[in-house]
Amino acid sequence: MSGVNISICDGKYTVIQAPTGTTRVLRYGEEWRDVTGDNVIGGLAWELQEARERIKRLEESENRMLNWLTEDCPESVKKQLSNAWMKSKEAKP
Repeated sequence: MSGVNISICDGKYTVIQAPTGTTRVLRYGEEWRDVTGDNVIGGLAWELQEARERIKRLEESENRMLNWLTEDCPESVKKQLSNAWMKSKEAKP
């Protein structure tokens, strides 16, 4: 199990949870609070870190797909995708 190191509020606060479970919060990069045992802060930090990692992976996948569509995608596939997209737009109320 790896730890958490996540910054929020434009870097004002950083939550650091070591693999051992100790959790502390930095404020402006300086020690601020030991929150070891405060499961809500640890849980929020874990979930936020996981969400940010998922978003990053999705953005990378989207960029790869867009690059493929603009550079390597055969014209026949582009036409099929365009037609499918247009049909989906027409089907919405």
